[in-house]
Amino acid sequence: MAHFWRFPFPLIPPVNQAGRSPRPRAGLSTDLYSPPLTDLLEWLSHGPPVEYLELFRGRTCDLEEARRSIPEGIPLVYHGDCLWYTQADFTSNPAYREEERRARAHMEALGSPWMIHECAQKAMEGFAFGLYAPPHLSEEGVTAARLGALHLQGQMEGRLLLVETPPFPPHPPGPMDLGDFFQRLTCNTPLGIGLDLGHCLTYLGVCGNPVTPASLLKWLKEGFPLERVVEIHVGGLAWKRVPGGFFLIDDHSETVPDILFDCLEAVLEELPLPALAGVALEVDNKELPQISLEFQRFARIVDRKGRPGGAPLPPTSPDSPSPLDPEFENRLRGKYRELARELSESQNSPYRAYFYPEEIWLFGGAMPDLFPKTLALLEKEGVDARTSFVTFFNSHPRSLSSSMDFLEIKILRALEWIDILSRGRETDLDMIREVARKEAHLILSAHSLFNGDPL
Repeated sequence: MAHFWRFPFPLIPPVNQAGRSPRPRAGLSTDLYSPPLTDLLEWLSHGPPVEYLELFRGRTCDLEEARRSIPEGIPLVYHGDCLWYTQADFTSNPAYREEERRARAHMEALGSPWMIHECAQKAMEGFAFGLYAPPHLSEEGVTAARLGALHLQGQMEGRLLLVETPPFPPHPPGPMDLGDFFQRLTCNTPLGIGLDLGHCLTYLGVCGNPVTPASLLKWLKEGFPLERVVEIHVGGLAWKRVPGGFFLIDDHSETVPDILFDCLEAVLEELPLPALAGVALEVDNKELPQISLEFQRFARIVDRKGRPGGAPLPPTSPDSPSPLDPEFENRLRGKYRELARELSESQNSPYRAYFYPEEIWLFGGAMPDLFPKTLALLEKEGVDARTSFVTFFNSHPRSLSSSMDFLEIKILRALEWIDILSRGRETDLDMIREVARKEAHLILSAHSLFNGDPL
């Protein structure tokens, strides 16, 4: 039976005193802990109002405290993680069932009407990555992502799943256009879309298209399912110069570039977005003065260019997709294995040559910060730790039986790496192994405190 999706509470602000029409809310997408949420809101309290907050996965008790401490007039929504519905084993892997229960508890704590989640992954076929890797843009890739997303939507207890456009490395994974992929993914489903403008620009760049507001508008108008866009993200973006040219990457440590603000203006002014309920500036650990400056510019654009939105999503006649048959699943796994090897091993890949080493060494916890004593001892032994660790990290696939984030994987890989280094060497590295274990224990204990969140 066809049905409409309606939000559990109105995200759209009421008509203001000047009599202007309602528009999507202007909000922030931020971590609970860095910068501290109370400090962030205090710093922003003298500028344009933060009209909603999108909070990342944290401890349930901390999310509950956030809801208690933030005025009720500011809706809270949830940014999920660790639910990689693009993967072949998503519906069968028990580790994802635990993450689903955790996500439901987090949304309940916040009173969130939706969960936005990357249509991406950080591990595929035993290979792990620090940054998001996009889905395979193919018949197999979209079929698996649709199956996984519909399963996840079915576990949301009446809340909405927003599938977010992913960032791209310096080459597109598969022949299908990303707009066609999202059309196929969401057609005849209750799914909404989170449109990340910076991620879309990385896609245009790897496809050889101009990275301009006009190019973005043209691509979105040509077949992207705009009627399903419920939220827009604006975040970091940076051009990186490498031998042979420049590459655009999703880098949230950088100042939001002018082109992203220009794209936001163009998208809000030019495109029909009937379901758009919120536009969020992604913060991601920047200094508070910089966040304040960026949010002021961002909020002015949303207030000036935003048009009425938040209408119900189009009616759907949801299908019940069949599980992947073994032959189809094997083809999908083969495509992801090929993509993973391209990302981590191919010397012809600009990503592998210039971005992957930095990502593995620094992202999700810089190795010099995680293992300072261990690395100092290895340096005395004459080990080029960075080259050695990056080469080792994805040297062979390792299947995961439980859901782990990249920091956990990184620490476990580091301990394996130290053990391998110690074999066949004349120098006794037992002491270095012990130092590494102690440093790893400290990090994992702190990580468990804030992210373990036992159910």
